[in-house]
Amino acid sequence: MEIVVTIAGAVWSVLSIVLAGLWWIVSYLLWGMLWLFLPLVVAAFVAVRVAEKAFGREAVRAWVKARTMRFGAGTWERVRPWLFALGAAPFRVLVWFIMYAVWHALVSVFWSPRWTPWQRAWGKRWKKAADPRRPVAKGAGK
Repeated sequence: MEIVVTIAGAVWSVLSIVLAGLWWIVSYLLWGMLWLFLPLVVAAFVAVRVAEKAFGREAVRAWVKARTMRFGAGTWERVRPWLFALGAAPFRVLVWFIMYAVWHALVSVFWSPRWTPWQRAWGKRWKKAADPRRPVAKGAGK
């Protein structure tokens, strides 16, 4: 019985750490959205009210409706094939996709390569071109 309690305690502690990390990420994202998007929403609301006073209510609403419909139609045409593909995928594939997306995001945030393709190409630019007919001996090009 003591072994079961020890294993359960270890699993519970790991689970609590993982859930605390997930809650930190979710709350961080929510606060980020609040402080980034809320000022934009307030500015857009004020801009629409000022435009309604300047150009008239119907003209502004027609302009906003035209832009919204154009954006919405284009978005729906781009998203529809993806929704069909995701709807046809098995649940475990969707779960693996979400896990890969989270893993890739974490790797992208915390790790960056030591070289970039641009640095590598720029470094190779200054090397002498080897004669394609004669193989270069090891250590001879340095």
